[in-house]
Amino acid sequence: MSIDKNTRLIDLTVTDLMVVIKDCMTGFIPVDPIVIEDDEIGGYEIAETVTGYSRQTLYQLKSAGKLPHIALPGGGIRFSKKTLINWLLSHQKFTNQEIPGFWRL
Repeated sequence: MSIDKNTRLIDLTVTDLMVVIKDCMTGFIPVDPIVIEDDEIGGYEIAETVTGYSRQTLYQLKSAGKLPHIALPGGGIRFSKKTLINWLLSHQKFTNQEIPGFWRL
């Protein structure tokens, strides 16, 4: 199927959509491969340093289930520096120049 700016979304198949998304996403830096050799595990101090959030904000995000953390069997909480950096990068917003032309039609 030939897809152009006049193609209706409802006319696309799932396969067509997957091809379009894959084509548009080439060139973006993947989030998972992060260049940190040693991971650091620690308490809220690490989370504060990595995210820049206050402890109160970190408590709220963790309680809401929005902040990745490690729950210890005894009730303690630990954070992985690598995981927090990947979490932050997953919320990255792109500029208009970084967005592929297809999405700006």
